[in-house]
Amino acid sequence: MRLLLTIYFMITLISGTNRKNSLTQQFSSIYFQMLKRKMPDSLFFDLCHLPDSLLNLDPDFYKNRPQELIAIQSEFFIPADKFIFIIPEYNGSYPGILKLLIDVLDPKESFKNKKAALTGIATGRAGNLRGMDHLTAVLNHMNVTVMPYQLPVSKVQHEFNGTDQFAEGTQNAVERQINDFIAF
Repeated sequence: MRLLLTIYFMITLISGTNRKNSLTQQFSSIYFQMLKRKMPDSLFFDLCHLPDSLLNLDPDFYKNRPQELIAIQSEFFIPADKFIFIIPEYNGSYPGILKLLIDVLDPKESFKNKKAALTGIATGRAGNLRGMDHLTAVLNHMNVTVMPYQLPVSKVQHEFNGTDQFAEGTQNAVERQINDFIAF
């Protein structure tokens, strides 16, 4: 007798900048639609929706976390088993707002023993390779296993063809990353 085992897990995709109407937001939206076709229960968290209170932290912040951040952590981070980070290049790394968000979440509840996939995007030619390395180091420190297949996307401004798809090569690479991450 063969048993069919269904494994359920939750993926949260994180659009890694709080810049509104950015290339990151556009790229993340298309990526998320591709992910949803395979994992319908996936969640999308856009850093554009971070509360203003995050930028004005009280020195006693860790004793009294704002309710808005507790709600974000409870909805998008604690239930997730896996994360996909879409991270634009900011000064040779990833955005400080993403690092700030990671720092203010409870690392044990939000990240410990989870998995992540990284996609770096840049308008230049390196696809944010350094930023993916930096984020990998931070995530590894918090006991997150980062999938080895990381996707650098260079000249991201040329990836959009006016539809809900990327240019063909990137479309195929994103499809592969999603498939590999589901199996990871």
